[in-house]
Amino acid sequence: MPTAARIVAAVCIAFVAWVVSGLVKQALADEIPDFGNFVIFTVIVAALCGWTILGRRADRGRLGMLNAIGVGLTAMAMTVFWVLLANATLESFQIGMERRFHDPMKVIYGIYPVAVRYGQVLLETTILTWLVAGGAISGILSHSAGQQWPGR
Repeated sequence: MPTAARIVAAVCIAFVAWVVSGLVKQALADEIPDFGNFVIFTVIVAALCGWTILGRRADRGRLGMLNAIGVGLTAMAMTVFWVLLANATLESFQIGMERRFHDPMKVIYGIYPVAVRYGQVLLETTILTWLVAGGAISGILSHSAGQQWPGR
């Protein structure tokens, strides 16, 4: 059921993900020339995480500001986790399709080094600041929307 808190949460988390994905593209421009649908995929995953994780908890505006910030950071962390896992899995399977791995299990084992390499990019100061501040502000805004227009 769409409520104001869920819509605000989805839009805010998706906006932060859009900005961060642009920063990641700039940081990895030398290593990866073509990102394909990376930004679109990131925004869709972020909107889903904002809707389900943050929006559900901020629905009636009873979180309190500190809990709203915590849930916003949780939604942002889950967005990073799912996008990182999906992109690392995709790249590992692309490497496997090029026959660089001799065993199908090595494709699955290859997800971890790829995820670590991409995760190191997220530790840049600008990207980390956007993730933390964006998650906190998203939590506050969706909590305020839930207070202003309570659902159900």
